[in-house]
Amino acid sequence: MNILIVDDEAEYRILLGHYLEGEGHTVILAENGEAGIDKLDDAVLDLIISDVYMPVMDGLKFFKYVRATPRFQNIPFLFVSGFDDDHTLSAVKSSKLDGFVRKARPLSELNAWIKYLTTPIDKRPSTPPTSSAVRLDRDRNRDRSLRSNR
Repeated sequence: MNILIVDDEAEYRILLGHYLEGEGHTVILAENGEAGIDKLDDAVLDLIISDVYMPVMDGLKFFKYVRATPRFQNIPFLFVSGFDDDHTLSAVKSSKLDGFVRKARPLSELNAWIKYLTTPIDKRPSTPPTSSAVRLDRDRNRDRSLRSNR
């Protein structure tokens, strides 16, 4: 499988690339959305994994470009971010994303999303992997209700 990783954190980009290559994937690396666009023209991709916040062109603008370009609009797109604050979660939720994984989550969660997003739509499970975003929302709501019950 051919995977484009777009992330401004060189260490994360390289480590994730090595991990996915070890899993048998071909990996292409880009340091921001603009560099990611340049890589799109040179490769046939099965998946894009992109950070949300990056200089030059952030992941949300990159995602909009990918979805607005007919040749690329059906490539599964997975956001990753080191941030899990309300602003980030609302930004990725409102972009009609395919999936979101927090960078600090176990690789098993990333693998579950990769498998889910690269499975043909008619063969996918009816529910996506439990994302860290959903868990975080649920945990915050639970914490708020516990505090209000005190």
